[in-house]
Amino acid sequence: MPRELTTAVVKEWLNLVEGVFDIRELHADVGIDSPAGKSHLRVILHRMEHDSPPLVVSLGSGKYRKIDNEKTLMDWESADPDNWLPIFLPFDLHAHCLIYPKSIIIVVSGKDGGKTAFLLECLKLNYSGFTTDFFNSETGKEQFKKRVTPLNFPHPAPFNVYQRYDNFADVIEPNHLSIIDYLDFNSEVYLVGTEIDNIFRKLTTGVAIIGIQKPPPSVTFVKGVKKVIDRDLGYGGAFTIKRSVLYVSLSGNRLKVVSAKTPSDPKVRLTNMQWRYTFDDDGFFTDIQRYYGEEQTNPV
Repeated sequence: MPRELTTAVVKEWLNLVEGVFDIRELHADVGIDSPAGKSHLRVILHRMEHDSPPLVVSLGSGKYRKIDNEKTLMDWESADPDNWLPIFLPFDLHAHCLIYPKSIIIVVSGKDGGKTAFLLECLKLNYSGFTTDFFNSETGKEQFKKRVTPLNFPHPAPFNVYQRYDNFADVIEPNHLSIIDYLDFNSEVYLVGTEIDNIFRKLTTGVAIIGIQKPPPSVTFVKGVKKVIDRDLGYGGAFTIKRSVLYVSLSGNRLKVVSAKTPSDPKVRLTNMQWRYTFDDDGFFTDIQRYYGEEQTNPV
């Protein structure tokens, strides 16, 4: 039997939901099926939207967002700026930037462009110093074992490998080193930034190193001259960079630092710093050297 529709009933229902909801969910859960009941509910929600403080905000088309009034006081005065983490990174990038707790590192490349090699080397360099979880969405267990065999991990492996394809923020441990190979949203690339943001919010003292694929180079002709334009950012564009403390892009046997928030030496600008490399027979980096050649700003 449907309950009498009152403000108290709607508030009780709101206590059970988070974020965005559709008014039709309320119809179904509370048992509102008459035009008069639905009209009364809209009046109640309108009043809640204009209460002081408001309880909901209308998003249009029957969607509302429940107001979240919670805030966490940050005790920044007791923080230690020297409390950076001893995370090791390929290309000795850790020598050039500081990685603090609750940090996101992004590595992007085209298909077969080196992001998995980078992520696996992060695993090799850090499993002994951190509780480490590697999230694999690229291969089955046999192919994964073949890929990592050249790295000579001890047995049993002192880290966890999980098969996972999406919604990584639901499963990462807030205080672990989480290495994600990789974020893939198919055609819904606009969701990549949201997932990165969700991962960041989940972290407490941990770090997430996330692989993202980037679009292939595009070709254009300027006055009859062919130009290959290689983009720095992965699928999702600028939304993928906003949470990162370090963002690196691999392409054409060259690694480029796209962004680094906290250089170890404030006088050294890391943006556009580059390295050359080749791949060995096992698909890992070798012949690494700083690249001081043409410094060009690629479109993002």
